[in-house]
Amino acid sequence: MKNIAIINTKGGVGKSTLAFHVLPAILADRNFEIIEIDNNNKTTTTFLNTQILKGKITSLNIAEGTQKLEELVVTNMLDEDKISVIDAGGGDDSLKVIHSFIDQDLIADTLFIIPFMPDFVQLKNLVDTYNVLPDTAKILVVLNNADLSDPDHLMFIKGHEDYEIPDMESTFTHFAVCPKSPLFSYAASRNKETIKDLALLASQYNKNEILEYAKVKTKANRDSMTKIYRNWKISRNAKDYIESEAITQLKSIILGEQA
Repeated sequence: MKNIAIINTKGGVGKSTLAFHVLPAILADRNFEIIEIDNNNKTTTTFLNTQILKGKITSLNIAEGTQKLEELVVTNMLDEDKISVIDAGGGDDSLKVIHSFIDQDLIADTLFIIPFMPDFVQLKNLVDTYNVLPDTAKILVVLNNADLSDPDHLMFIKGHEDYEIPDMESTFTHFAVCPKSPLFSYAASRNKETIKDLALLASQYNKNEILEYAKVKTKANRDSMTKIYRNWKISRNAKDYIESEAITQLKSIILGEQA
């Protein structure tokens, strides 16, 4: 699989969270790029301080994006190790991207990710988007922003007979969950980086190491040491999220499709 397209015929389903936070964490050790196709894209200013995405984002309008998809046909042949992540805008943007994949004969080389929120309207949008794709398309359905402690969210995983919600894990060949977390907005708004960037500090230092580092760097200033330690704890939360069971399962499906 050379391409990963994140699509939904409606906006507000967390496509960008997957494209710019979750997938870069999953693909961190791979050669990848992100192509944002949206007439209203603003991502390049959102992640100004990222290390993970530095030089990897191309933001295009719809006309430019459909042209870029044509170029992917050649890119897929010349650069076999490269993975292109396509983040398509909602509504007509997604429909045009889907039709471009069909027109350029890219279906066989693409994993389509359809995210949806735990909501009845979103469930309909999921079905509408799923039905637009050809029968031969490889599709991964992702329940996004899910609170795994909330029964009202869990029924969008296991199903609910009264509400006529099917068991998603049985209905779709590939289904995964991206749990709700404040870390995405924290990383982007506070630090202008991704959740993977946020996790780097905890990946480099354990608790004792960060305290020793803080002691030396601040010359044992208590307040400054406390600030560094708090940043490390947030970084550890980001690292734990990326290594959580749900994200590990999502990673297994995506990398399995990349094999």
